[in-house]
Amino acid sequence: MENKYTFEAHGIIWRVMYDHTIGVILLEMRDGEQKEVSFAALELKTGEVLWEGLQLDENWWVSMAGVKNGFLYFSEFDQNDAIPKVKKLQKLNIREAVLVEDHEDDPAQLRSAEAFELPVVYPVESEHYATLRTFLKQMDHDVAESDIHYYETEDQIIFVFIERKNSVLQRKLLICSRKGEVLFQEVIDTDIRGQIMDSFFMVDNMLLYIKEKEIWCGLSLTALNN
Repeated sequence: MENKYTFEAHGIIWRVMYDHTIGVILLEMRDGEQKEVSFAALELKTGEVLWEGLQLDENWWVSMAGVKNGFLYFSEFDQNDAIPKVKKLQKLNIREAVLVEDHEDDPAQLRSAEAFELPVVYPVESEHYATLRTFLKQMDHDVAESDIHYYETEDQIIFVFIERKNSVLQRKLLICSRKGEVLFQEVIDTDIRGQIMDSFFMVDNMLLYIKEKEIWCGLSLTALNN
């Protein structure tokens, strides 16, 4: 098994959801110039595209609302309101990419990314920030003063931090073994202003992240060990 897959989105990846009952990632992609939103579904483990470019009759004022038991729900908004309100929910069979009208009541509670884990965020003023920054500097990274995102597995240590490169800030992903050996590194955003909230997600030993706003990436940490 290859350790990494990528998917080039149709616009900026605006929202990500995950249905753990079927192991599928859902992406909401927005093209601001065309004022169009489309959706895609990928297998979590392999990145196999189940479908992409899916659009609804309303092609802008609609967004993913949540998932439940193999179905994806969309919220369509009333654009005539000063503060757009949900006009209706639509239901899609994820595997079949077919809208379903079954006259069942909408779920009282929807999930967006159940089972996702997020990194620990260490702000500049936090107790362990200096230790982490020193470790990264010892590995020849010119670390800018900004939050460091950190996650540990049984075998790896994962960092996302801001690095200076030729006077420009870039976001860097670094994965090390417990012995400090570099297993994987990649610049995931260039020419940035600062750190973001959720730089990556973890689920079922897969590291998931968005590169340059429009490229979805999945990295198998299991394969990384082999």
